[in-house]
Amino acid sequence: MVDIQEVSNNVYMLKIPVPINVEAVNLYLFAGELPTLLDTGTNTPEVIEAVHEGMKKVGIKRLEQVLVSHWHVDHSGAANTFAQEGAKIIIGSRDYQEWTGFVQGQAFSSLNKWATQEWGVPEMEIPGMLKIYKRLQCLTALPDQVVLIEPEQTVMAGDNLLRAILTPGHTAGHLSFYNEKDSLLFSGDMLLPDEIPYPGIWEEEGHVVSGMPSYLESLNRIEALQTKMYLPGHGLPSGNLITRCQEIREKLYHQKTKHRPAESVYLSASKGNQKIHPGVLFIQLHYIYGWEQLKSRIG
Repeated sequence: MVDIQEVSNNVYMLKIPVPINVEAVNLYLFAGELPTLLDTGTNTPEVIEAVHEGMKKVGIKRLEQVLVSHWHVDHSGAANTFAQEGAKIIIGSRDYQEWTGFVQGQAFSSLNKWATQEWGVPEMEIPGMLKIYKRLQCLTALPDQVVLIEPEQTVMAGDNLLRAILTPGHTAGHLSFYNEKDSLLFSGDMLLPDEIPYPGIWEEEGHVVSGMPSYLESLNRIEALQTKMYLPGHGLPSGNLITRCQEIREKLYHQKTKHRPAESVYLSASKGNQKIHPGVLFIQLHYIYGWEQLKSRIG
């Protein structure tokens, strides 16, 4: 049975288990004039069946559109399935580039290059991380057609007017969606109540960067909205957006200050433990690279 609750008038949160290292993902169904799903879960039968069950419970016969906050498989994976059922897929243009690179395989060579050149990961560790990357690739599919949007554009979802807010950090083009009328922010993975999302890594103007500095800027951007409630991609909705932004900011600065760089990002992440799980290593590399870029930028 699908876990569903109404979080605003005619807006429903579906909490759905997904086959990756998170307990569940929150998807949002908007009933009303323009039936919409925000984020999709992975491209697996159990997830798709749960969405269909949720649609039945709230009286949605057919999805008109799907909004995607960011390209990660637990948020975009099933988009192609819903596209084949007739839904229009809407995603930010920057993250669509990242999604395409991941599905088509270019991201694998980028990961290999970044891991060895930026992080100092030994060649013998690369296959383990690539194996996880390729397993995730099986949980998503790229639709034949998408509608690309840019930050500050507005879209209707159900009976709600949502404004796309650029909130990079976890990914290069992550979008949160703001309902100004009801003071609600659908924050995706940008703002979570129980964890700090790991910062992404990408290229800007030929330079490899961590998403950590961008993430801090995103915190400032959404904190200024002073929304009544944020509805995250994982965990429970919360009314303490400003407090949570402040908590995360303080924790990141504390981590940056406490961090003592080793000879390489890899040695900091692994702490010399060659038996570290490649998935744990992958995440830890992102955090440490982020702290080190923060140190170099703001001291």
